[in-house]
Amino acid sequence: MIILKFLHVLFIFIWMGGLLMLTRMLGYLSKESDATFQAMNRINKRIYFFIDLPSMILAVTFGLLLLFLKDMNWKAPWLHMKLMFAFLLIVCDITCGCLIAKGKRRSRVFYQILHGLTGLFLIGVLVAIYILKQRV
Repeated sequence: MIILKFLHVLFIFIWMGGLLMLTRMLGYLSKESDATFQAMNRINKRIYFFIDLPSMILAVTFGLLLLFLKDMNWKAPWLHMKLMFAFLLIVCDITCGCLIAKGKRRSRVFYQILHGLTGLFLIGVLVAIYILKQRV
């Protein structure tokens, strides 16, 4: 069980690091020329499809394994809050991945909002785990 939790947390670190880095990089690239944007987008695709997406899938898989293998109180408010913010992080990741895969360029503000939402949702997960869980 401890190995599953370690792997879950490890892949969450990799996933969040990749997602935060990609949203920041896309924001910087929104002002660059088309040639620079396309060249860097190839790098972004590699980062997304070889690092970010597999780590998200593994983090969710290990999280679901932990959820079903542990004796969990399914009515605990912190669990619902954590799962909601985790779902929103997945939506942010898939949004970022679709933009990278299509090679679409959006405004810098869009990427800044996506970056801020990713950080906000991550903080929501941490609050659910470390503050609300301790009160139960």
